[in-house]
Amino acid sequence: MLNSLYSGNRLRVDFSKVPKDIEIPNLLQLQKKSFDHFLNLDNSDDESGIEKVFKAIFPIHDVQNRLNIEYVSSEISKPKYSIRECMERGLTYSVNLKMKLRLLVHERDEKTGKKIGVKDIKEQDIFIRDIPLMTDRISFIINGVERVVVNQLHRSPGVIFKEEESPTVLNKLIYTAQIIPDRGSWLYFEYDVKDVLYVRINKRRKVPITILFRALGYKKQDIIKLFYPIKTIYIKKGKFLTDFDPKEYSGRPDYDIINEKGEVLHQASKRLTVKKAEKLAEDGLKLIEYPAEILAERYLADAVVDKKSGEVLFDSLTALDEGKLAKIANVEKKFTIANDLASGVDTSIINSFIQDADALKLLQQSEGIDD
Repeated sequence: MLNSLYSGNRLRVDFSKVPKDIEIPNLLQLQKKSFDHFLNLDNSDDESGIEKVFKAIFPIHDVQNRLNIEYVSSEISKPKYSIRECMERGLTYSVNLKMKLRLLVHERDEKTGKKIGVKDIKEQDIFIRDIPLMTDRISFIINGVERVVVNQLHRSPGVIFKEEESPTVLNKLIYTAQIIPDRGSWLYFEYDVKDVLYVRINKRRKVPITILFRALGYKKQDIIKLFYPIKTIYIKKGKFLTDFDPKEYSGRPDYDIINEKGEVLHQASKRLTVKKAEKLAEDGLKLIEYPAEILAERYLADAVVDKKSGEVLFDSLTALDEGKLAKIANVEKKFTIANDLASGVDTSIINSFIQDADALKLLQQSEGIDD
């Protein structure tokens, strides 16, 4: 059958046999089916999405492993009001979510601490919350107003590093990082103007990064050794000495390389090749002088304790000066410092410790906390 139509003043004849009218599919069917399957509103035999979530969370144990809460089942009630009634009354078109939980109380052996048996079992239906229900128009009625959920982009899990120019300091780069988990809170790492490294959880109030490490179970010494090379300083005849490492001092050293006898083997800022540095080590160079003026700007890696009285003279990460160095020289023959001058490290972690300590002092003063 021929179809003819006019396009302007021209007559166009259509010889096609397949009809042009194609029935438009229900484009919203995918979203509706997905939501119904999540709440098991379609009454299918397959396990619903919310059931998988509950089974992934339960059972829940207490710290002593005496109490267990097990998930039994869940129930979705019917909506109390219709869509029209919710819009007229300014209500949310929703359903109740209830869970049936089982509490198990175990008996434990007082000597071994092992479980002997189950002492008591209780089951109870618990109301969890109201869940907004999707309408046939793939919308939600929230407080009487019809709203539509717009899909957002999902960031892939992983670690992201960024490099940006500082808005306050000219020709200075600021580095930030993000940890995006598959499930859970996002972590944001950033520096401030004073080179203190902070962390934010879900873009909330920032705290020094050291607080996060403490929360993960790391001690102060563990954090220091994790980020800084530890340098041992020896005290001999009123001089401060340190081990000579050819790899560390190759290049252009910051200070003169002087042996124990006081002989200058290499001047500061002059190029020292790896081959020449290794030759110095082969010739018997083990200890070199560490300038007191540079040492006075470093931080202790371990606490300095008076061996006679047992008193802690200086805690770890104490900023050194001439007076403290003189006091250490009277009671110790060697001590350790965090080598923040080494290649590839900075003072951001030390600055975070200082900021952490200042915040703790302020908390102790305001709350009256002893420790």
